[in-house]
Amino acid sequence: MDLRRLRYFLRIADEGSMSRAASVLGIAQPALSRQVRLLEEALGVVLFRRTPRGVALTEEGEQLRASMTGPLRQLELAMQNVGSPFAQLEGGVVLGLPATVASVLAEPLVGRVATAFPKVKLRVVDRETGQLIEAMLRGEVDLGVIHGPAPDERLFESDLLVEALVLVGGPGSDLSPDRPVAFARLADLPLALPGVQPGVRSLVEKTALRAQVALDIRVEVDSLQVTKDLIEAGQVHSVLPASAVGREVAAGRLRYAPICDPVMTQQLAFVARPHLVMPRSFVAEFGALVRREVAQLVQSGAWPATLAFA
Repeated sequence: MDLRRLRYFLRIADEGSMSRAASVLGIAQPALSRQVRLLEEALGVVLFRRTPRGVALTEEGEQLRASMTGPLRQLELAMQNVGSPFAQLEGGVVLGLPATVASVLAEPLVGRVATAFPKVKLRVVDRETGQLIEAMLRGEVDLGVIHGPAPDERLFESDLLVEALVLVGGPGSDLSPDRPVAFARLADLPLALPGVQPGVRSLVEKTALRAQVALDIRVEVDSLQVTKDLIEAGQVHSVLPASAVGREVAAGRLRYAPICDPVMTQQLAFVARPHLVMPRSFVAEFGALVRREVAQLVQSGAWPATLAFA
């Protein structure tokens, strides 16, 4: 299979127009159309249908894009990294992620790391921000993503994104993404919140203090999965980033609504501990890799957030 034609296919799918894709790719539209026909002939299916505004994927085209986007991206990364000094870098690295971050970032990031640093042994740990910071200062965790800003100047930090927190309820709740809920309503709901700080618990309690809202924290839960199980069972509500419940919402197992009056947001940052054994250039490249993956997730809509870097 010609990888060039697959790249052309993805560009046309992204642009929704043969002419715009040809302009971006820097080739003539007739030549691009011919490459698409050759790809369709090789696969024995029709990939695009014409629309008044351009082209749209057929069902077979959607299936092809879904199955190849990840593998093609990994292959391109591998080709970019052939001969890179990082390809020969060896050692072990411990990466720390809060559970809400790991639920959306861990799987694609691990794939990127394996491609960019094939000889580096990566260990991923799931800990809340306060625990991660302590572990990094003790030298137990090397790199991490935390709810920033970092409270200790010894950590090297770069901003990643800002995301809103939402109210999450069970499938029988009346929550809806298009109907924001005033923060004061949380006073009427039994809540499950983490027992560790900083993070969501700290943000919720500070907001409640400023708004003079008395919260009913029915249970403290430090496990994201247990929290989601309790919400699904209808026992509690919680405050979480929308990215942490995307799969459950799509499956109809949970519901959520934006919080207003006031809106609550949290900042995420990439951090590295001091005195890391790996070269400083590795830390810079790893951070750039994290930012690329975060940008991809935000731009695709998989991570509802606003990037905090250019």
